[in-house]
Amino acid sequence: MRMRQRHTLLGLVIAGLAGLWTAVAAETATTADLPDRRITAALQYPGITLGPDDTLNVDLLIKNRGRSDETVLIEVIEKPEDWTVEIKRYGTVVSGVFVASREDQTLNLAAAPANKEIKKLPPGTYRFAVKAQTSDGALSQSSAIVVTVVSAEKASERVSIETSYPTLRGPSGDKFQFSLDVRNDTGQDAVFNFRATTPPGWEASFKPAYESKQISSLQIGANSSKTVEMEVTPPYNAQAGEYDFKVEAQSPKARAEAEVKVVLTGTYGLKVGTSSGLLSLVTERGRRSTVTLLVQNSGSAAQREVRFEAFKPENWKVEFTPETIEDLEPGAIKQTEISITPAEEALIGDYSISIQTEGEKANQETEFRVTIRAASAWGWIGVGIIAVVILGLAAAFRILGRR
Repeated sequence: MRMRQRHTLLGLVIAGLAGLWTAVAAETATTADLPDRRITAALQYPGITLGPDDTLNVDLLIKNRGRSDETVLIEVIEKPEDWTVEIKRYGTVVSGVFVASREDQTLNLAAAPANKEIKKLPPGTYRFAVKAQTSDGALSQSSAIVVTVVSAEKASERVSIETSYPTLRGPSGDKFQFSLDVRNDTGQDAVFNFRATTPPGWEASFKPAYESKQISSLQIGANSSKTVEMEVTPPYNAQAGEYDFKVEAQSPKARAEAEVKVVLTGTYGLKVGTSSGLLSLVTERGRRSTVTLLVQNSGSAAQREVRFEAFKPENWKVEFTPETIEDLEPGAIKQTEISITPAEEALIGDYSISIQTEGEKANQETEFRVTIRAASAWGWIGVGIIAVVILGLAAAFRILGRR
């Protein structure tokens, strides 16, 4: 057993050494592919556009792709007159940076007018250039950027809101989602606040694309864009028609707006019944009876040309007065008189009549139960027959009693 444990321990040690050797070999092979010394230095953007209220801050990227660690010194070799330029690292002014082999470092070029009383950047075009070199001067590289400062009016135009579908159409019960592409061309990262101007009773909310959480603001990087979804919900009693919305995206230094529209087609519905709520009547065969049918527009869109149709037993007669309701506004109630005449040969009993009410985009089926009873004359005849039978029986008992 002890011998087996020793073998197991020896195997683990060998495996560990093999793994370490593999890692060292891979590291050596990777390093062998690199040149002895090599650095690159570049400002992140070759050109940017700023507004008067912006600040000039640009990243300076330093990369060491050689086998040797390097100390890289930075020097500003070109700048506008009466401007101050500083190279910073996390807010501290530096003159260089140590970059280990195969590593990257990021510095920041910050520039502003030397006159502290100038609070805004003067419009114009400005060029800045820096030189990066190793401490022994063996390697060096330069990089430049052109900065264009525009007026405040033009600066506000550098933020835009675009949508592929500015008009959405649907029924009143739906929610509508607009996909908005918000682009930030200010040259600086910014937090944008979103606001929507809606018709009375409507609700609007914003959320990032493909996410469910609601937001009121979003950070958008310099010279990039993000997609935001605006969802609008109509009130329950919204009428059919066109509704306009204005959406705004605003940062401390720029603002954009866009207009979108919702076309509500309305909801369609009909309610049909009687004032008493009963859907039945009692009549006689061949006798005409009437019932008042109430028709209500339960939707939010008007109904045009509401028609009626009856499915009845054979040889029965059903008529509507009026036969068509021309206009039925949302919530309105109108009536029609239904005349029902059973066939002369109809048997006593219960019958069903289906009334189909058909609107512009809605319909309603109503079932009436019609009970056929015997005519009143036959009732009196029946009473007379019963009376005769009773009198006959009484006379028979009296005659038989005398015997």
